[in-house]
Amino acid sequence: MKKILFVLPLILSTNAFANNFTPYIGLDAGLNIADYTYDQDLEEQYYTATINAGMRIGSNFGVELFFTQSADNENTLVYEFSTLTQDINISYQSFGFDIFGYYSMVENMDFFTSFGIANYRISNEIKYIDEFEIYSESDIMTETASRFGIGLMYTFPNDDISILGQYQYSTVNNEYIKSLSEFSIGFRYNF
Repeated sequence: MKKILFVLPLILSTNAFANNFTPYIGLDAGLNIADYTYDQDLEEQYYTATINAGMRIGSNFGVELFFTQSADNENTLVYEFSTLTQDINISYQSFGFDIFGYYSMVENMDFFTSFGIANYRISNEIKYIDEFEIYSESDIMTETASRFGIGLMYTFPNDDISILGQYQYSTVNNEYIKSLSEFSIGFRYNF
């Protein structure tokens, strides 16, 4: 599956270097589902916001830079036979680039695939609270991961605004998170 998603942008980009360059900026809202490396009581869902800027080159090829910020994923563990409470808070930021291959389905509607590289900065903070003291520890880990995606994009007839829905899979493989599955919707303003 990963090989197919890697090869599709190359196949779909036959007119990649035509004289039609369309720069754009955009905003996406997403729901990410984390696959943790070990069982824990944290929610698997992260809400995210992504800012991106890119360029569509010709009708079948594009490149995009992005920055993503997740909401905090918090959980409190209360130990049954102790006065100790544990607050866990994990969040992440990512930035990188994607390469897109577009395939026109009907007028103004494109199917696309993407392949990219992202740098994930994962923050983990744990606070231990008992009746006598509060102790906290935190660490920040960075990982570089590959991303694969598919989606649909509709461009309004005036060619200024596009809306899209997409799914992306990222192989993070760090101490806490194995992978992320992102479902997002967004818009692009084309210059």
